[in-house]
Amino acid sequence: MSKQSSTASPFLSTNALLAMGIIWGFASLLFFLLFSVPPPGQDHPQWYLDGITVFETGAFVLSSLLCLRNWQSGQIVSGRTVWLWIGLGLLCFSFGNLLFYLWGNVWGKDPAVSLGDAFYLLSYIFLATGMFQAVLPRRLNLDMPQWILVAIVGLLGVVLAFFLSYRAGAEVEEAVLEPEVPIQEVEPADGIEQTDPEALRPSATPELELEVLSEAEVEASTAPAWVVSLDTALEPFESFVSLLYVLGDCLLIVVATTLLVAFWGGRFSQSWKLIAIAAICLYIADMCFAYYVSQSDYQEGSLWEVFWTFSAVFFGLGAIVEYAISTRSRRSRRRRAS
Repeated sequence: MSKQSSTASPFLSTNALLAMGIIWGFASLLFFLLFSVPPPGQDHPQWYLDGITVFETGAFVLSSLLCLRNWQSGQIVSGRTVWLWIGLGLLCFSFGNLLFYLWGNVWGKDPAVSLGDAFYLLSYIFLATGMFQAVLPRRLNLDMPQWILVAIVGLLGVVLAFFLSYRAGAEVEEAVLEPEVPIQEVEPADGIEQTDPEALRPSATPELELEVLSEAEVEASTAPAWVVSLDTALEPFESFVSLLYVLGDCLLIVVATTLLVAFWGGRFSQSWKLIAIAAICLYIADMCFAYYVSQSDYQEGSLWEVFWTFSAVFFGLGAIVEYAISTRSRRSRRRRAS
């Protein structure tokens, strides 16, 4: 009896964890669908921003713990270090979310580059390293159509990432910078005083406008002095950080496609299909973010941000399935040996 209960408990815990992950994903989607559209002329309420932070960051934290559980287990078939890197990547993303929340919702700051970006970029490095370690030990005996599929998807991902991050923003700037319409000189009628055409032109004082905006931001911000100084120090690296984000997204989509092709069949392919879907969800959310930022139309709490939560949920589901399959296969081997 005790032996049967000990073997049944992992399956019960696995089913419970899978159910929790699926429920978390559906609850997040329902929350976004119900409250992501604010009333006309109003911003999202603070409780909504707090709610999406809890859903998203909580999913990343729980998924990182599940990946670290795989790392601590000696039964994982794909290798412990694989899940260590993925778990650290998800944990870094969680820290980035918390710092993003502090900067924007607590201190009222919206810098071009913040401390949270460092953790986001680290998460790309750790996630890509973990997924590469899962692929590289396998002999990728892919057919030519499979290699062509990986190349096409990777190329499309790179082109889309660069277009949404750079070209879309350049088109907006070109539309804003309209050519100046020349003012035609008209001969004044008798008895009417002539007006200088230069006086009719609107006074363009961008420096003064920037000063007024910066003073308003300083008054609205409650950030500590070290946060303000750090934002000022990191501001010159905006273009470099944007390039790193694009490279990270391109790397994610290539690795995700390779995972789908390499682990398409086989007994241990289920978990890595989920990991690949998680990377694709992360890529979709990043592309939407890059597009709206380039259009200067980003609003926190939009519906597409649910893909970040979906990404964390799929990472967690993949870790759960990998743990269940690995422990089940080891138990079946011991039974055959006995």
